[in-house]
Amino acid sequence: MRTAFFLPCILLAACLAGPAAAAEPAIPVPLHLADVEQLLVAHNRALIASRRASASAEAGIAMAAGRPNPTLSLNTSGINARDPGNHAYLDTILRIDQPIERGGKRALRLGVADALLEASRSDESDSLRQQRMLARQAYFDLKAAEDRARLGRESARLAHQVLSKAEWRLKAGDLAPTDVARIRADTLRADSDASQAEVDHQRARLALAQLLAMESDAARLATADPWPRLTPLPALQPDLNARPDVIAALHRVAAADQAIDLARAQRVRDVTVGAQFERNNQDPGSNLIGVGVSVPLFTGYDFRGELRQAYVARESAQDELERVQAAAAADFNQSTFEAGRLSERARHLRDEALPAARKASAAVQFAFSQGAASTLDVIDARRSLYAVETDTVNALDDAAKARAAWAAAMNLQELP
Repeated sequence: MRTAFFLPCILLAACLAGPAAAAEPAIPVPLHLADVEQLLVAHNRALIASRRASASAEAGIAMAAGRPNPTLSLNTSGINARDPGNHAYLDTILRIDQPIERGGKRALRLGVADALLEASRSDESDSLRQQRMLARQAYFDLKAAEDRARLGRESARLAHQVLSKAEWRLKAGDLAPTDVARIRADTLRADSDASQAEVDHQRARLALAQLLAMESDAARLATADPWPRLTPLPALQPDLNARPDVIAALHRVAAADQAIDLARAQRVRDVTVGAQFERNNQDPGSNLIGVGVSVPLFTGYDFRGELRQAYVARESAQDELERVQAAAAADFNQSTFEAGRLSERARHLRDEALPAARKASAAVQFAFSQGAASTLDVIDARRSLYAVETDTVNALDDAAKARAAWAAAMNLQELP
């Protein structure tokens, strides 16, 4: 069963344990990448905001579907100010007026709202695409930080071993004090590198925790998956118009088209029909019923501003569509190039450079223990090995993040 199910239980147990448990070191909770993606969907603040934006757009459908409300009025005249209690001269009119929209305005409003709703849903999908990519990259950054922290500790441990042997040889008169001083300075540098790696490790934990809205539990986060395979990328043809950001832009262009028709429909005159019942107390038998129709006269304004504004909004939506399509194409081309080259670089370092550096370092360490290598040889060998190991981890991290970016550019659910 996935760790994502147990994580809330573990955190709850830690909270119930009280202050004594809080003083203990944080117990790491190893997460698979699939667990991170599940937590992302459930807790990521950007995704929650995008879902609320979609819910707001759904409310826009109800607003667009609304019809004009009728107006009910009751008017009474003939009240004698000197004798208000005398109702003999009252004239009472009960009236109802119902506006009627013409020109298909309601259908056009619904068309605009529907297009904007689909755009919001596509924005939600695009937010998930982007946040998933960021979570994957943060996961790989954390894995790299874990590896660098481990390498820093191992490098510091190795430096202390060399220092111990150097001090033993100094006592035996087989090594000069200046050489021991150099090794001691190199050991202090290794300790400093290890401390900095631990700081970077905690920063990587916090970066991932922020994406999962789990900042208070950042110290518990750890990775459980190995590095992704560096196999060649699959030969897939991108369908950029299927990307959610492009789809959202297409829906906004459609909404702008509908908005132009809606602005043009404002020039179709709506009518208001009314009916009234009049009761005259002076002549109780002469109650009257009447009907009426009112039509606006566009003598002062003909909605040309709204129409012009709608055309400008349409042009802006088209410009945005072209920008998004161009950005999607550039994103695919760049991510494909980077994923291929960085994967090749990582393979070279992992499979060739790293084994050679480890072999060379082991040989120098053995030679130094036998008195056949100088102090500078030992220092250079340890530094070279640490540099190659760190470069390999960084290269694996860069390759994994590049492949995550390529999957996001292709709108793929799984990493290649």
